[in-house]
Amino acid sequence: MKVGIIIVFNSIENSSFKEELINTINSLCDVSFCLVNNERNEKTDCYLNDISDRCENTSVINIRRSKSVNSAIRAGARFMFNHYNLKHLGYINDLTSNELIEVIRSFKSNQHKIIDLVVNAQREKVVKQTLFQSLFSVANYIDKLNNKSYLFQY
Repeated sequence: MKVGIIIVFNSIENSSFKEELINTINSLCDVSFCLVNNERNEKTDCYLNDISDRCENTSVINIRRSKSVNSAIRAGARFMFNHYNLKHLGYINDLTSNELIEVIRSFKSNQHKIIDLVVNAQREKVVKQTLFQSLFSVANYIDKLNNKSYLFQY
């Protein structure tokens, strides 16, 4: 199963979690990550490139000017689909450092369940989805898994 995750960074408020993020990303060796620097800040750029250098499954792209989160996600999606043969592509944005680590860890432990939910949701669509419409929010699907009533409907 080829899965990719785009993570949008507008800034890095706490650089002390870098080691934890590197360990968490490296624990998901079957997932490709794209770290998007949406602020074009040199500090953020160095930070993300250091992570990429230490994680084989990670790439970094820089947005020239700060754009909307959706534009940053689209840029990451274009990069991922052009460089990797992916079946599923999710994104993570607007999270604090601790929330980001928690979402990635939750994705790791629930990866197959989340992909099953994504596939079932895409099957229910009448019209075939385009590249950008098939993107999914990792945090939203983790919330769906944590909602017990949703699991019983599944």
